[in-house]
Amino acid sequence: MKSNKRKCLYCNDILKGRSDKKFCSPDCKSAYHNQRTNIQEDYIKAINKQLRKNRSALKKACPWGKATVRKEFLKQMGMDFKHLTHTWRTENNNLYFFCYDYGYMQIDDPKKVLIIQKQDYMDNHTKTG
Repeated sequence: MKSNKRKCLYCNDILKGRSDKKFCSPDCKSAYHNQRTNIQEDYIKAINKQLRKNRSALKKACPWGKATVRKEFLKQMGMDFKHLTHTWRTENNNLYFFCYDYGYMQIDDPKKVLIIQKQDYMDNHTKTG
């Protein structure tokens, strides 16, 4: 026989009262929502940490504004190519992937990328992300 007893979403105590009630107390309601928020915040913090790590790797590999480096070198410094802040397409249709103010573009050699530092004129061209 299946029980129709409803339980608190946080502590699993049996609920009494209204049929749409989800929590047994204001404390459980608050704790439940704080727990959910913390999980979401941890995810955002992890992504932001990776974005900062990506920017740091690009900056170290490109101290003078433009450089060609091996992807493996960037990966060794913690670069994760899946995380970026935006993309930028040049008038020549080259696509750069940016982590804040440093960007990279795939070149003819699939093992290397061209890294650039963002320039003021880039604000006037097509930003794609």
